[in-house]
Amino acid sequence: MVTACGTADRKSVGTLIGALDDNAWKSSEWISVVNAPVVTGTVNDGARAADGASWFVSTVTNEGKVERAEWMTSGLGVYDLYVNGKLVGMEVLKPGFTHPFKTKRSFTYDVTDAFDTRKGAVNQLSAQVTPGWWGDKIVTPGGSQGMFGTKCAFRGVLRVTYKDGTVRLYGTDTDNWKAGIAGPVKHAAIFDGEEYDARVAQGFLTPELLSRPEMNREFKGQILPDNGAEIYMRDDIALAPVKIYVWQDITGQGDDAYGKVVVKREYADGETIEVNPGENLVVDFGQNAAAVPDFLFRAKKGTKLHCITSELLNDGNGLKSRGMDGPEGSVHRLNLRIPDTGMMLDYTFAGDGKPESYRPKNTFFGYRFVSITVTEPVTISRIRSVPVTSIAKDMETGRISTGNELVNRLISNTYWGQLSNYLSVPTDCPQRNERLGWMADTQVFAETGTFFANTSRFFHKWLQDVRDTQSPKGGYPSVAPFAQYGATEDVDMNRLGWADAGVIVPWVVWKQFGDRKVVDDSWESMERYVNHIAEAKYDFNTLKGENGNYQYADWLSYEPLESCSGKIYGPDGLKPEAVAYWNYLSACYWLMDADMMSDMARATGRDASRYVSMAGEAREYIRSQFLTADGEFKTEILNTMQTPALFALKNNIVEGAAKERMIERLRRNFKEHGNCLQTGFLGTSILMSTLTENGMADMAYELLLQRKNPSWLYSVDNGATTIWERWNSYMKDSGMGPQGMNSFNHYAYGCVCEWLWETAAGIAADPARPGFRHIIMRPVPDRRLGHLTAEYRSAAGLIKSSWRYDGDMWKWTFTIPEGATASVTLPGDTAAKEYGAGTHTLSVRM
Repeated sequence: MVTACGTADRKSVGTLIGALDDNAWKSSEWISVVNAPVVTGTVNDGARAADGASWFVSTVTNEGKVERAEWMTSGLGVYDLYVNGKLVGMEVLKPGFTHPFKTKRSFTYDVTDAFDTRKGAVNQLSAQVTPGWWGDKIVTPGGSQGMFGTKCAFRGVLRVTYKDGTVRLYGTDTDNWKAGIAGPVKHAAIFDGEEYDARVAQGFLTPELLSRPEMNREFKGQILPDNGAEIYMRDDIALAPVKIYVWQDITGQGDDAYGKVVVKREYADGETIEVNPGENLVVDFGQNAAAVPDFLFRAKKGTKLHCITSELLNDGNGLKSRGMDGPEGSVHRLNLRIPDTGMMLDYTFAGDGKPESYRPKNTFFGYRFVSITVTEPVTISRIRSVPVTSIAKDMETGRISTGNELVNRLISNTYWGQLSNYLSVPTDCPQRNERLGWMADTQVFAETGTFFANTSRFFHKWLQDVRDTQSPKGGYPSVAPFAQYGATEDVDMNRLGWADAGVIVPWVVWKQFGDRKVVDDSWESMERYVNHIAEAKYDFNTLKGENGNYQYADWLSYEPLESCSGKIYGPDGLKPEAVAYWNYLSACYWLMDADMMSDMARATGRDASRYVSMAGEAREYIRSQFLTADGEFKTEILNTMQTPALFALKNNIVEGAAKERMIERLRRNFKEHGNCLQTGFLGTSILMSTLTENGMADMAYELLLQRKNPSWLYSVDNGATTIWERWNSYMKDSGMGPQGMNSFNHYAYGCVCEWLWETAAGIAADPARPGFRHIIMRPVPDRRLGHLTAEYRSAAGLIKSSWRYDGDMWKWTFTIPEGATASVTLPGDTAAKEYGAGTHTLSVRM
């Protein structure tokens, strides 16, 4: 079998270990290929990274018998390591996405198992580096001259411990290493995809093609050890095809329609697939995911296979009015934004008569479907879709299911959305030319994600990216780490709900995992931010020099002051009521930030009084500035919206009769909208818990089980297998939503599962004793769910909650781990009872 980054290649050697002493870096330097291709000219949205893969090769001759060999490495670009031609480590896409000029991560491996340990033996070290998160458009703002990262580079230090106790360091330098553009990877980048020529030998097999490297002085930042967010290919959940067909001809074309494909052949998974020139093979894996295709196939030498990815198929006879970009049954690509230049694979066969195995390793895609064309006949004996994620199998912590299959699909969609978008950073989507660490998406989903996986280390890494991207004034960006857009100091700072992730995420990680270090690491940074917004009372105009005269606010809501749709503008520019709305939401986040800072201060032995006072100041500011004494908003249009009321109720801004009137207005609003939510990213994040805490659990369940647009189950009914960016990303009756910004794998709205875990299942952490040492168990059931079962491997141990209806009895069994306690409140009760470790069963007549 010819293996091209395939099955045999994936049997890696080496074990990921802690970094060597930082002083070891002094024995090395960054090195690059002298004649490496470089991108020049103005970079636009469709700009592609430089061609070729940079290879670095050296040999080490053992001075004695080797006891241990450890290799600490980093790269400017995505890199793979080899010792004596064997792939090192299971981690992929190293070193991950970080601030391009401030921080790079190192990966250190014990590579003794790949070493010839005999005295005098010669061992080969090699690395392949492609542009990755360095020389690609993803980190280069449009209009730049050339890519931000000009040349790929590699740096490493090998520490060899000999049997006699002698220790030697062998670092990258320009004297003992060779470098060159070589190997079968002809082009690779995060957005572009990968071009692979299997006729060409790996770079470590052709050292004669390499020459003396040059020192690379582009990166002057710090190298920190890997600290979570490592990336893996999840073969354990690889996806098999659910439908395979070949088409060639089209019927029904017209001026207004692309027509419909004529299916020529269909295959079942496991059957040998034949693809010929002029034909199109479409494979449906049944599940949208961040992944890469994995092939076992055969063709004659020089045959080229072209593979493109897609989240959905064209339908409706390819009607252009439905937003289709091709005939029904072909793959849809417009929502990728660069369909003609990115997100594709090109493979050239070695063609020696043996099966060839291939999966790309220098990029990733977001897709459910692939479409394949060939220049000569190709036989495919196996094709799989292998998920790529920072959620390793052993990180998964929780499972929850109900008696409602639509809700179970929603839970599954959320799980797959997290797998897809927790990829080195918490991204916004894995498919189009974006894939950035958007801060609001992160904060609204952070708590939900802690139930599906132990994300503590993942966020330790990302919060370093946040601190790296913080402005000198203290503002937090819209995206972290710094990227092609979203983090400019005079445009993208202090966007309400986005910037606040810098406080909300540490608080969530601390509360859910009992992790004090995450607070300590970010404390100084959080203080600078909160002090900065407090000084300005988070006022839009005061901070205009940093926020670019714009707020995302309740992004993609259905409400009358939604930003993306342009409803915030009138004939004279920004509407005054939009600015009032933004200032109100900003003040609410200022209050929430202050409350969280006081929680974290108390937990870490710091003085919380300043933040307690600040929260009181913010609450009174909101009451006096934005509300009348009877609880109505002074800006009238806010009284017609859901999100303003939700933030007022969540933050205890209104009390007594004023609160009751606001609840009544909110109920009336839901009724007027057919019991549908109207909220966007920010309002949805607090929607369900706020309703429940304010006596509207019935409405929360109405919204959960609603199937009209907008609702969670509307997307399920319309074929979603992950969470969508828009409530109406696709509609069976009318087709695509806006294609300029339309992702079918965008996890933010999956935050509803936080409510399922904490309210429907009744498993919530107590901030007074974080890490689930004390559990708040206050389940709120509904017969329409039928039954519910949840298991969560918390920081304190395994927590279980399972309930069902038996006639007019509701029966609940729950388990509290050893060393933990729980405050338990039964449905219909207001008083809690304390329970200790063990399994308990209770019943309530309902």
